[in-house]
Amino acid sequence: MRQVQELTADNQRLLQSVVRSEKRFRTLAKSVWHVQEEERRRLARDLHDGIGQTLTALVNQLQRIYDDALGVGNLGLKHRLDGALDITRSALHDTRELSRLLRPTLLDDLGLDAALAWLARTLSERTGLVIAFHSELDEQRLHPDVETLLFRITQEALTNVIRHSAARTARVQIRHTPMLLILRVEDDGHGFDTAKVAHAERSASSSGLRGMRDRAELFGGRVEIRSAPAQGTVVQLTLTLDGPDTDAPT
Repeated sequence: MRQVQELTADNQRLLQSVVRSEKRFRTLAKSVWHVQEEERRRLARDLHDGIGQTLTALVNQLQRIYDDALGVGNLGLKHRLDGALDITRSALHDTRELSRLLRPTLLDDLGLDAALAWLARTLSERTGLVIAFHSELDEQRLHPDVETLLFRITQEALTNVIRHSAARTARVQIRHTPMLLILRVEDDGHGFDTAKVAHAERSASSSGLRGMRDRAELFGGRVEIRSAPAQGTVVQLTLTLDGPDTDAPT
């Protein structure tokens, strides 16, 4: 009996040690995640306020030279400036889009619904994929970390759809109750063998899907992926809203 009691006590100590280690790891992982998001925010600001403003000034300067050339009838210079203006405006547009994708100001200013609606519209315009978006949040704000989590998982899921699925349509849906949040991203693409993808995740050769799962687990969430060849794909995040890290800010 004494040996059994000693073994039980040892097991309890080991269990407590594992729990403490898991908490420390989760805290460290969240800290790394926050640092990454802050770096994205800084880079987005630098792109917008630095390169973006420089390109805007260049567009204005080229436009003035273009107007001068038009005024004196220098058609050769006018045609060359047409090309320069098109290239510069395209670079300015791409810079602004990259800035928003790194860290959309809509996410901080107006919340998740506005940011996801913008993401769906932007990706549709860029790729031709028809993306429908529906949310039960009704513009309700969540904790900033949760909003960032849902935006990143949606962004990653839609990026996978565009790169790999050959889908024509996709749908992003958010279901919400006081205690539960479900994000669902589905497409009508060619699908895949989930067993092969599970093996790729274990071998670390599928970092996108694994990254979604890892980020969700930091907040006690779960990502499920359902797919089959020629039957499309569903990526679903389920998150319980019952802790200080997932409640809306007061």
